[in-house]
Amino acid sequence: MAKVSQRQQHAFTVDVEDWYHGTTDEDMKVCAERRLHYGLGTLLELLAEFEVKGTFFWLGQAALDNPHLVKQVAEAGHEIGCHGLLHEFIYNMSPQKFRSDTQRAQNILADLTGKSVVAYRAPYFSIVRKSLWALDILAELGFRYDSSIFPVKNWRYGIPDFEPQLQQIHTSTGSIYEIPLSVRQIIGQNIPISGGAYFRLYPYILTKNNFLAAEREGKNVVFYTHPWELDPDHPPLSLHWKERLTHNINLHSTKTKLRRLLQDFCFTSLGKLLENQVLKEDKMSELVV
Repeated sequence: MAKVSQRQQHAFTVDVEDWYHGTTDEDMKVCAERRLHYGLGTLLELLAEFEVKGTFFWLGQAALDNPHLVKQVAEAGHEIGCHGLLHEFIYNMSPQKFRSDTQRAQNILADLTGKSVVAYRAPYFSIVRKSLWALDILAELGFRYDSSIFPVKNWRYGIPDFEPQLQQIHTSTGSIYEIPLSVRQIIGQNIPISGGAYFRLYPYILTKNNFLAAEREGKNVVFYTHPWELDPDHPPLSLHWKERLTHNINLHSTKTKLRRLLQDFCFTSLGKLLENQVLKEDKMSELVV
């Protein structure tokens, strides 16, 4: 069911990982039931119904476990990005390990899709101030853009004073675009508006108002979700209590809210959004000259 509206487009992104990838319990990761196809199937059906193409940031291990699903997503016309190899915090890794793991994941995805992989998002949004060196490595590996930095203060991630807009960052190894996760400033504080547990926690009317506020300011929202959020019957996880709270809250609301979001707003891939923005800036530069 396609929308007639030609309103401003936002980015629809998916961090593709199975329900157990967020745990540090290595035994669970080995023995856990593979359920990625449940939530991913529901998500693909919804996007097809509303004729939306998104960006799917695949975890390398999830791709190795489900190569047919990577191909299915790519064949449906969605952009394939990299979400790392084993869902680890970047700031707990050495630059050498980050480079080798990221390159391996990038190659796995390129081999499966037959296309270069130029989009990246860090597990846990873990490019923070002390791991900004990761951008140099991403540029070195040929990534065109990153969408890992969250301009908020969170116990696991965030750079609160990071400029919350698309920007080109020049590193020692080349340039890379950063497309940060979306926030709304309220009483001088950046409030997350862009998906995940926030999407499940907020009443839908608040999410809708956040999107409308962004549109009034001419901003594109970067929305994100995970396949396991559409699989509320997945087994319980052994997590830190804060992680457990955000992982489990309102899982049964995801599909209903997501359907409303897709009805109310227009979405495209992050790569297409970047392409349109760069083209717009180039035209503006021509006018100035």
